[in-house]
Amino acid sequence: MSKHTTDEKQRLQLLLTASEEEFQRLILDIHDQPVQKLFAALAQLTLLHSRLSDLLPEQPEILATLQRASKLLESALSDIRNLLSTFRTPEFTHRKLDQIIEDLIVQFETLTGLKVNLVQKDVPEGIALPIKIAVYRIVQEALSNVHRHAGVNEAWVSLYQQGNHLRLEIRDQGHGFAPATEEEGHPQQGKHLGLEGMRERVALLNGRLWIESQTGKGTSVSVEIPLHE
Repeated sequence: MSKHTTDEKQRLQLLLTASEEEFQRLILDIHDQPVQKLFAALAQLTLLHSRLSDLLPEQPEILATLQRASKLLESALSDIRNLLSTFRTPEFTHRKLDQIIEDLIVQFETLTGLKVNLVQKDVPEGIALPIKIAVYRIVQEALSNVHRHAGVNEAWVSLYQQGNHLRLEIRDQGHGFAPATEEEGHPQQGKHLGLEGMRERVALLNGRLWIESQTGKGTSVSVEIPLHE
């Protein structure tokens, strides 16, 4: 895990927040420019197919090619829209963390079909912005891992205050894995699951992240972040 001084961590926390804001601007730019152009191209292909159906009824291969192109473009647009909706974050500054996480769970269930059992208790209102962003991204990444790798259709998320710390846990009863492989010099597993990114986010907040997993017996990702330094 990376070692940072207090001043370095403060600067990195500010950078984390700025990077999140820039990321959101990028998402809006993609939605407002390339996506709209792709929709226009799809409309043109649909119109062309309709006109050629009348003009060239004896050349079904051309019509079939246009139809395949339209379906591919429509599918790509659907994928892009789902991706953008997944990464478009809420208004962190003025919303409470428990509301933000609840909305994330609802959105994730709608997009993936995964059932997420959410328990939130005593989540304080005045949580610092970097903590909100980090918790949101960790829940998002961990649930994505469950959906892609665990082989189950249910997960559990707990978020609560314990003393001067915010505690978070995301667990499943899926395939599991051997988290020790990352420490033993096989970083591909860690990269595959995005664990290093989660660890870095928590480290910048002076928190701890630990993983309990066993092949065939599920995975638990636990996070503890101090609320006040």
